[in-house]
Amino acid sequence: MDPEARPLPSSIPSAHRTLVACVRDALRNCPPPAGAAEPAWSQLDRAAREQGVDPFLFPWLAAHYPARFGASAARPDSVPGAWRARVLSDLPRVALRQRQLADLAAGFARAGLDLIMLKGAWLAETAYADPALRSMSDIDVLVRSDQRDLGHAAMLELGYAASADTLHSRFAYDQLYRHPLHPYSVEMHWAVSSEQEADSPEADMAAVWQHAVSARLFGHPLRALSVSDQLAHLAHHMLHHQFAVPLRAYLDVALLVRAQGDTLSPEAIEAAGARWQTGSAIPFILRFTSELLDIPLPSALADDAPPLEAPWRDAALHALAHLPAAAQRGGESTWLSYRQAGLAGRARLVLSRIFMPRAFLAERYPCARTLAGLPRAWICRARDLRRTHWTTIAALNTDASPEQQRLDTAAVRRALARHLR
Repeated sequence: MDPEARPLPSSIPSAHRTLVACVRDALRNCPPPAGAAEPAWSQLDRAAREQGVDPFLFPWLAAHYPARFGASAARPDSVPGAWRARVLSDLPRVALRQRQLADLAAGFARAGLDLIMLKGAWLAETAYADPALRSMSDIDVLVRSDQRDLGHAAMLELGYAASADTLHSRFAYDQLYRHPLHPYSVEMHWAVSSEQEADSPEADMAAVWQHAVSARLFGHPLRALSVSDQLAHLAHHMLHHQFAVPLRAYLDVALLVRAQGDTLSPEAIEAAGARWQTGSAIPFILRFTSELLDIPLPSALADDAPPLEAPWRDAALHALAHLPAAAQRGGESTWLSYRQAGLAGRARLVLSRIFMPRAFLAERYPCARTLAGLPRAWICRARDLRRTHWTTIAALNTDASPEQQRLDTAAVRRALARHLR
């Protein structure tokens, strides 16, 4: 560990401090500090899985703790042994993922359609030293908005089936596909936010496509986001989720900058930020990533990324250390808005979530396609909101410490996202 590295604040839970320290060392390929005690493996394992960096850390752990993680020493019933077994068992999925990516690229090329791989699907192949180091749960791709029907046809031709028909919804920006022979679901995007998401930046997708570049993946031609647009998209993703993102998101930024940061300029980043409507998020995320993971920024970017204001640095650290489960985020956001509103505001919030635009309701409840069926759709909508949000809201509607902490963290994340926008 670099003795000059910025220390991590004590407000971060110890398991997360240990995790970040290990990721820092893995990025630099440095050994653990001489004489340091071994990490608490169960806590480190839990934090690494929660933050999506367990495959990235494994080679470093195996190299520097061979008595725990080595092939001949790892006991299957130990935490390091289970970690090793889990990572190695995922290797066939990585090969299948690459085959799936190649099939997608080839299928869209045959159809004469532009296709862009987004986030992990692209970064794993271009920014990580080994694609197996980047975990992911699905594959995100981008098609031109006016080609979404043709993109849908190409997906069907490849053997995928759509989970739901959202191609022409005013309230959707992607469609989910699954394939009986491929391990990963595919989200086909034509935008990155919808008109229903007031807190999410609305990117200029036409301008994004104008700045896309030609690329190849496994020998197949496709389009790729420019490096500055890749960075802007990562920032947009963090804003979209109000910084409820794992450490893996900052690792993506670090490795992208390491691999291609010398091609970036402040002017290109500013222009990309304007296309993606990210406000001041990109300079903040660059500086925060640099400090968090102790990586240098290229001089041109370092000069343009101002020092972090302590309250907002602490807000980002707090959000990272108290990551909510994906299923909890909707309920947290709803209850936070409710708690922060006055009596009239609360009534408006509840009514607005039930009495949605008729077009929105009709997509989910066919009875709303007729005026006579609207009351039934409203009842169904109220029932579904209660079903999907009640457990989280009921837990948060208390002053008990863990639940209140979750609500406080959601408020911190929202404040940070709004500050940067």
